[in-house]
Amino acid sequence: ISSFQFNAIDIKKEDKGQRDSKCARQARNLYNQMWKTVTTDVSRRNLFARACSIASRLESPIISSSSISSNCYSAVSSRPYHPIQGKLQKCYFSSSSSSSNQSSWKWSTQSSSLNKSSSTTSNEETHGTTNVSPTVQNQIMDECASLHASIMPLNSKLVGPLAKNSDRGTSLPFVFLVGNHSSGKSSFINYVLGRDVQTAGVAPTDDCFTVVAPGPEDTDQDGPALIGDPDMGFSALRQFGPTLIHHTQLKVRKGTNTNSFMMIDSPGMIDSPVSQSGVPERYSSVGSDGARGGQSMDRGYDFQGVVRWFAERADVVLLFFDPDKPGTTGETLNVLLHSLGGMDHKLLIVLNKADQFKKIHDFARAYGSLCWNLSKVIPRKDLPRIFTMCLPNKSGEGADNSSIGAGLIDLHQTRDDVVAEVMKAPKRRVDNVITHLNNSVHLLLMHAQIAQDVQKKYSRMVWDNRIQELGSLTAGVGLSVLGFYAQLPMEFTSAAAAMTVFGVGGMKWLNGNKLKEEEKNLLSMEELSASFQRTHSREISEADEFIVSVWQRIRDNLQLSLRAEGLDKYPSVSDSDLNGLRKILEQDIPRLRRMASPTHFGTKSS
Repeated sequence: ISSFQFNAIDIKKEDKGQRDSKCARQARNLYNQMWKTVTTDVSRRNLFARACSIASRLESPIISSSSISSNCYSAVSSRPYHPIQGKLQKCYFSSSSSSSNQSSWKWSTQSSSLNKSSSTTSNEETHGTTNVSPTVQNQIMDECASLHASIMPLNSKLVGPLAKNSDRGTSLPFVFLVGNHSSGKSSFINYVLGRDVQTAGVAPTDDCFTVVAPGPEDTDQDGPALIGDPDMGFSALRQFGPTLIHHTQLKVRKGTNTNSFMMIDSPGMIDSPVSQSGVPERYSSVGSDGARGGQSMDRGYDFQGVVRWFAERADVVLLFFDPDKPGTTGETLNVLLHSLGGMDHKLLIVLNKADQFKKIHDFARAYGSLCWNLSKVIPRKDLPRIFTMCLPNKSGEGADNSSIGAGLIDLHQTRDDVVAEVMKAPKRRVDNVITHLNNSVHLLLMHAQIAQDVQKKYSRMVWDNRIQELGSLTAGVGLSVLGFYAQLPMEFTSAAAAMTVFGVGGMKWLNGNKLKEEEKNLLSMEELSASFQRTHSREISEADEFIVSVWQRIRDNLQLSLRAEGLDKYPSVSDSDLNGLRKILEQDIPRLRRMASPTHFGTKSS
């Protein structure tokens, strides 16, 4: 495969006629070699899918050439392994007949998933993680949207942790790129898309969040038009203010290598002035809520909050570093700590431009520096995988033999791994939507459970005070009636009635002040934590780290909403509300997971 990859790069330099025949011959020879050396059908299918993915990233004329289609398909048609033939015929070699017949372009997810070009389908099939049919995927997406919409009224009623319009996703899956300036984010986007869309340079070249979407024609839109579009799914960015709106843009481009997902570029992160404590000044007062407490406004908007907004909705997140700044940028590390926390399942850390090293010693120092800096913000012993890669230069891949030499092959292989993960974005969308629904229900359920527990404790205090007041009033009235019927002096009866009125009134005033103090105590973080321990004692006893992480995410918002509403005016939480959320967690989400799961020996028959 590596040999085929480098030969394919050389093929790109030749004219179209030679390119077509030579590419077809390389694919046929590769397949014949694989058939002889690999014994299992599964390995053959995986290796040939790998070859298709490499070929699919060449120039579009190579992919759509009819000669390649016929020659390559003839190389495999004589083999008895029919699943490979069907896969090739459906996903890869049909591009010549369908690439020129593109349907009208729409923003809706359903239209984009049904009207892709076949070259995109090839990438998705070869890099996909599931064999779920598009019809089932659309069904899962619709059910998730319906279930998420069903919990939003309760979230609004309780001033819950879910953001407004969080049940509405973007029109297409997307890959989000964030990292240091001049780390190669824009160049990587151009490489994946197969054309120059973003401007690349050593100095910071762009201060905008750029949404690059596929379309029939090249068009651009400014931030207000993008965020104001009701179909794109970025309307919620309005909450970050006008500065962000004017620093967002949309680029629609035709003829890209993928038509089924978007790529979003972010402004490069730079160093900040350092205070005497050694902490960047704008991060020196990080609050308990993480991203919000330590937000930076030196760009005119909450950059960390915006990054988290995009990352939560992205299907793949790429965090780029480069050899010149291997993790030493304070803003990058703070974004990794506060904005990308809890997203390890879709986060890829990339050390780009590794071909710039002239000596292996320099590479080792940069890689070690990056690991050291990451260890400061990643609270666990084992670090995630760091994808060390490089992009092909204009003079040809592997032309610079003075850099780390034979190691370039590994860099190219790692780059292909990153591209493969990027190509999985449409397939990841289904899993991410279910995961998003699962997290949202967990957040809202815990918010409602603890709010109900606090309300019950507050209600007991209120009823205790009322019983005391009612008892005092009953005793006073009874004493007055007794004096009246016993024909005691009128002074005694009047004094008893007056004492009853003043006593009950004083008790009510005293209990009111005491109740305010108790309410303030109930809404303290210590008492809320105690309520969390009461309502989730079993999970805590089992050391359920997921439940603890959910509590850490909702506790500040819960305290704020309870204080803002007041316990006496806070809406009551019914058992039916909690049971509805539990039903989604225990029945609906497992059912959706089974629908989205690829077929395997552990799959339950329906």
